Amino acid sequence: METVLKEIQSKYASFSDKERNIADYLLSSPEEASRSHIHEIAALTGVSVATITRFAKKVSCRNFVELKVKLARESKVPEEGQDVDDLLKHQYEEMFSDIQALSGKAALTNVLTMIEAASRVYIYGLGSSGLAAQELNYRLSRMGFTSEAVTDPHLMVIRSTLLNENDLVLAFSRSGQTRDLLKSIKKAKEQNVKLVSITAFGESELAKLSDEVLWTIHPIRTGYLSTGLDMSALFLIDRLSLHFLENPERRKIYDQTVEAITVQTQ
Repeated sequence: METVLKEIQSKYASFSDKERNIADYLLSSPEEASRSHIHEIAALTGVSVATITRFAKKVSCRNFVELKVKLARESKVPEEGQDVDDLLKHQYEEMFSDIQALSGKAALTNVLTMIEAASRVYIYGLGSSGLAAQELNYRLSRMGFTSEAVTDPHLMVIRSTLLNENDLVLAFSRSGQTRDLLKSIKKAKEQNVKLVSITAFGESELAKLSDEVLWTIHPIRTGYLSTGLDMSALFLIDRLSLHFLENPERRKIYDQTVEAITVQTQ
């Protein structure tokens, strides 16, 4: 069952500027919003009451009251007097709750199958998303996959030009709207390449180009806590890795790489 916060995140790219003001507030403060009057939210977000009502219907709620009820069900309230460590723990708990609701087993199974079937796996990511691309490449390489992390925009265009239909591209991008990444993705799709995106924004250009999508957490849900590797992306990387390691052959290859690295460092 899709939650209202997930629906807000998945439709975020299609919202108008005023609707994004509402979405930003609801994603960052769902518990507070669940206790607020519609006029209070209108004042905080700089929109009209009518805009909020239309927004509620756009995210599958009959009215603002139903939106508040759904937000209340999905919100966890941090206890008063918590220190930084407690607040961080609370944010991580919310993140894990959100990420488990975002990407179901069907999508994950499809991605696992696509990776197994690919001759070569190219993992794209720019900026902080490049860290996630490098981490996934490290995991896949150690399990015997032919993979490469591509984090330079110029090399990305070159790789995309030389791909074929047996290859697979996995693209990390929170926004799904990074211009240099999209340029390479469009070039890759011209080669009939399958595309998996790992992103936080639904209805973005990247999501529309994708054959499958794995969802990460909208950055505003954690108050833009992560300035480096997105922890929700790392959770998905762990999830993919552990599923592959259930295969005895993949586990054997992984253990061989562990042994090789251990011998080298002794």
